[in-house]
Amino acid sequence: MSAVIAPSWPWAPDVAPEWLKQSFNNGWTFGNVFQVSNENSSGPEIEREVVSKHSYGRQLGRLMDAMVAISESLPAAAKDPRVRELLALAKDIECLKREARQKRSVELLQELQELKRSDKQAWAKLMTALDE
Repeated sequence: MSAVIAPSWPWAPDVAPEWLKQSFNNGWTFGNVFQVSNENSSGPEIEREVVSKHSYGRQLGRLMDAMVAISESLPAAAKDPRVRELLALAKDIECLKREARQKRSVELLQELQELKRSDKQAWAKLMTALDE
């Protein structure tokens, strides 16, 4: 996105020089944004559709899970340094996921305790919903 900085006076249209131009968002992304274009994909429309339903992380996770399963059933494959590196990566990712779940569990418990203290009616509705 570009914006040309120019004066708002109708009587002085040429006060700002032509070179005074500012570009915004040059190569910056916020959040999990992936730009798919003809430059980095032979089928950008298809890739966007696939990623909208199955993120890159999910796709890679499934491949990793399959490789772990294959290496467990083929002991010779597990001796390959490339496979060992993949198995170490899979183990590290699993630890990170477990830690994130534990952290979220603590946060959730704190939120529930606060709800019970601060809004008895909402707490009662929640407990009723859980019993259903």
